Amino acid sequence: MTASWKKVYEGQHEGRKVEVRESDDNTYKVLTTQTVHEEGIAYQDGPNFVHISPSSIGEQVESEVMARSTLEEALKELHFSPDTIKSICSGLA
Repeated sequence: MTASWKKVYEGQHEGRKVEVRESDDNTYKVLTTQTVHEEGIAYQDGPNFVHISPSSIGEQVESEVMARSTLEEALKELHFSPDTIKSICSGLA
């Protein structure tokens, strides 16, 4: 079965477009443009899972997390500032 995604946030931060989508099973996806070379990362801490695709500067990048509570961690891994992270998380629909 394929997940159905709905957009819960869209904005412009630190010169990058940011889009957050939520699936019908409450996982989240962040789509943005990468500002640094990223080898990619995936880790799990209990029920919390964070995945960031490998990417180069200027490429579109996608991060997926298993819960809203780990969305902040994914945004940190995407090199957003604390103020931007707070703004995005407080702006979710």
